[in-house]
Amino acid sequence: MDFEENDLLEKIHDDALRILEEVGVKCLSTEIREIFEDTGLAAFDETTGHLHVLTPLVEQALDTAPKRDQYWIPDNAFGVGGTAPFVYDDQNGELVQPTFEHVARIAKTVHEADVIEFMARGVLVRNQEVRVMDTIIENCEKPIYVAAVTDEGIARAKEIHETRGKITVQFSIINSPLNIIESMINPFLSCVRKGIPIYVSTMPMAGLSGPYCMSGLLTLTHAEALFGITLTQLVNPGLMVVHAGLPSIANIQKNYAVDLGLVSHNVANLLMEKVNKRLQIPSIQTACTTSQDRPNKKAEEEAVIGYGLMKKYGFHQMRHAFGFLKELISFSIAKLERHIELCRETGPDHAPEYVLEPYDPEGFEAIKRNSSQANYMRDDHTLKNTGKSFLY
Repeated sequence: MDFEENDLLEKIHDDALRILEEVGVKCLSTEIREIFEDTGLAAFDETTGHLHVLTPLVEQALDTAPKRDQYWIPDNAFGVGGTAPFVYDDQNGELVQPTFEHVARIAKTVHEADVIEFMARGVLVRNQEVRVMDTIIENCEKPIYVAAVTDEGIARAKEIHETRGKITVQFSIINSPLNIIESMINPFLSCVRKGIPIYVSTMPMAGLSGPYCMSGLLTLTHAEALFGITLTQLVNPGLMVVHAGLPSIANIQKNYAVDLGLVSHNVANLLMEKVNKRLQIPSIQTACTTSQDRPNKKAEEEAVIGYGLMKKYGFHQMRHAFGFLKELISFSIAKLERHIELCRETGPDHAPEYVLEPYDPEGFEAIKRNSSQANYMRDDHTLKNTGKSFLY
C-alpha cells in the first residue's frame, strides 16, 4: 500500500470541503449559526436546516489550529481510549458495573506499560466526572483524555490543564451523518472558551450512517471532524484541537453490527490519519481492537494484524488498542495486560497484504443524496457495493 503518495488522500480532503459547502451540517443552534454566519463565509438554509461552510473558512481554521508537533503525545502512540459501560469479569465471563477500583487498576497498568502512551477513562463510572479524573491522575502520569460536560467537571479539567497539563477533553458534537448534537453545544463551548484542549470525535458507520465505500466513508468522517475543528478555531483561535474522526464499518453479514476487528477497519483509520498528517494536525483514531465478545485467540490475531499495520505504516495516536471487546461494550483487564505483551512482540512484518480500494466518486454522491438522514442501509450505493467493499 502506498499511503503517502496516493492521490486518494487529496481527493478525500477536497470532497470533505465540498460536503461542508454543498451539503452542510444540520444545525438547530442559533448560537452556532451566528458564530459561523458572522464570518461572512457561512450561511444557513432555512428550508433544509443546514449550515453551509465555505472552504476558505475551513482553511482559515486549519491555519490557526496548532500543528501536530505542538501536541504532547508523540507519533506512533497506542493508548487506552474509549469508555466501556461494562467490565468483562475475567473469572466468570459476566459483565459487571465498573468501579473506581477498575479505573485505578487500568490507570496503574497504563502508567507502568512502556508501549502505552496515553489514557482515556476506559470504563464508565456514571455521574462521577471529577472523581474519575482524580483517580486517573493519582495513578497515571501520562497524557490523559477525559469527559467533562458538567460545570464541576469542566472546572476540574481546567485546573488539571493549568497545573498538571497533558489533558484533552473529548467531545462528540456531531451525530453521523451531519447532525449537530444540541445537548453537547453548551459544554463544548464552555470548554473551548475556557481554553481547555479538546478533541472532536465522530464515528460514521459505513452501511448505516456513512457510504459503503472506503473513500466515501473517510470523506464523511473528515467533513464532520473539520466542522468541529472550524467551530473550535472560530470561538478560540489557536486552541489545541485534535481530529478524532473514527471511521467504522457495519458488517452486513453480522446484521449491521459495527465490526472493529476487520482489517479494513484498521486501514480506514490509518488512511484517516494520513489525511490529517498532510494537514499537520493532531490526529487520534481507533485500531487494533476486536470483533470478539471475550478474550480469545481470534481477538489476539485481530490485534496482531492491527499492531503490525500501525508499525509498518506509522500513525499519530490509536485508541481502543488494548482492553476493549466487541463493539466497545466491555473492557477486559486481562486482555489489556495480555495485549500489552502482544504489542511489544509484534513487528511490521505482521502486517498483512492489502489492496486499497480505488477512489469512488459515487461515495460523494451518496453523501449528498442522504444528507443528514441515515438512509444508507437502503441506498443503492450500499447495495451495489455489498460484497465488493471492505472485504478484509
